[in-house]
Amino acid sequence: MPDHTSELPPSLLAIDVGNSRIKFGSFRPTRSPLDGRVWPECVEFLAVPIDDPIPQGELARWYASGLGGVVISGSNPPVVRRLVEQWTIGTSEPRAVMSCSEIPVIASVDFPEKVGLDRLLNAVAVNVLRPSGRAVIVIDSGTATTVDYVSADGEFCGGSILPGMELSAKALHLYTALLPLIPVQDLGGRAPQAPGRNTRDAIRNGLFWGQVGAIRELIHQLCLQRHHSIPAADSNRNDEDSPWLILTGGGGPVLSPQFPMAHRVASLGMHGLVLTAWNQLS
Repeated sequence: MPDHTSELPPSLLAIDVGNSRIKFGSFRPTRSPLDGRVWPECVEFLAVPIDDPIPQGELARWYASGLGGVVISGSNPPVVRRLVEQWTIGTSEPRAVMSCSEIPVIASVDFPEKVGLDRLLNAVAVNVLRPSGRAVIVIDSGTATTVDYVSADGEFCGGSILPGMELSAKALHLYTALLPLIPVQDLGGRAPQAPGRNTRDAIRNGLFWGQVGAIRELIHQLCLQRHHSIPAADSNRNDEDSPWLILTGGGGPVLSPQFPMAHRVASLGMHGLVLTAWNQLS
């Protein structure tokens, strides 16, 4: 990872290919005022559905502003490979991060090569952000929701995977005869009030509070198994024995009010991808 004694690394275009969306971000290096560590600041961002055309004109504009290259990864390898093969912006093809061996974090799990790269890239980013010597629980709410543990010495130790709210909404609609599909935009806004007095409100209650309750219990189980105290609702009151919580993913804004102790960082894995590319260049 670049340190405070090195020159600043180049600005990069980062591409995160998920199961339902492709995210693009333009990142430039900045230094932490606290310790001089280099952190990628996102200055441009957009996302498109997985089957939509790539926004070539917008990305070309970003590239012309002084980007030093393109790095791509994600949880959808076939689409990653297709984008690399079809890339026409700039003078060089994207640098693809496709295996755990390329990511600068130790995966202390049974099968490191089978861990989703997005989860490992989250760990790379939190290892720059977290307080020194503090374990971290990473909540990433997207198509799937993951609740992962990064140890105090920076190792990715695994975690839990469950369906995200949008995926659960689609499953209820597709695998029942009468339940309606609740659009993802209806899952945001004010938290639903229990009990739901009609079918749509009952589904919103189940999806929202079921997701919140599952995440709370998974945090509790991680703290129990790792002998941590439970993080306090007020992040300023958390002691060093409780893990640092960080929240990311498309569901982050919806879940954030229920986890006021969590630090929210949009597109955490994209920051980890840029940090990984910089590590390869150093």
